[in-house]
Amino acid sequence: MLLKLRRPNLLSVFLNARGTFLICCILIVCYLLFSFLTNVLLIPSANFVGSIPSILRGELWRIVTSTVYHYEWPHLMKNMLAVMVLGPFIEWKIGSAPFVISFFVSSWLGVLLFCFGLGGFIQSAFGIGTYIESFYGVSLSAYALFPLAILAFLIEKPTFSFMTKIVAFTSTLYYVTVGYWPNPDMSDIEKLVQVAHSCGFLAGLFCVFVILVIRNREKMVSFSSQSK
Repeated sequence: MLLKLRRPNLLSVFLNARGTFLICCILIVCYLLFSFLTNVLLIPSANFVGSIPSILRGELWRIVTSTVYHYEWPHLMKNMLAVMVLGPFIEWKIGSAPFVISFFVSSWLGVLLFCFGLGGFIQSAFGIGTYIESFYGVSLSAYALFPLAILAFLIEKPTFSFMTKIVAFTSTLYYVTVGYWPNPDMSDIEKLVQVAHSCGFLAGLFCVFVILVIRNREKMVSFSSQSK
């Protein structure tokens, strides 16, 4: 367990990030599996990815497959890079299991919010062509890392070394800036992607709330008992 290690320096944080390693392995295995299914068995990729209409029709299994589907290697590496850079810092503070669970659950929740909460708005704002565009849920998990990273900074123990704090803060700031840098020339598809990423961010906030409740449940129970 990362939380039990006594030397939370930068090297220790990365070498002991088992949950981060597990997530990356899952994404790579799924990429190879889907590549085999689509390129060798010639199964259409549309069977694995989702769109707002398909989810609203009740094809909820697409939420799970979209979370681990990548259409090409650079797409996979882009998402994995965010996980490998930010994941170890988050995992160090909240633990491996909560981090892995939060990563995938945030994607599922983000997709549900994107489709059921904003589906009507997207259709009216961007038109039917953009409304039926496919999406990939794993990118939502990458943006859910931002609120989780903030939580990692706010949790005092175990403490980071000074160099670890610098690297973690710089990495988080970089990804937030790149992800939300304003661009007036964005196409409707690019705007749709940012909306989806924002849903992932909100799902990450929800995971942060759940983690805080679980971590402080004993204090909450004690306070409730004293109030009575």
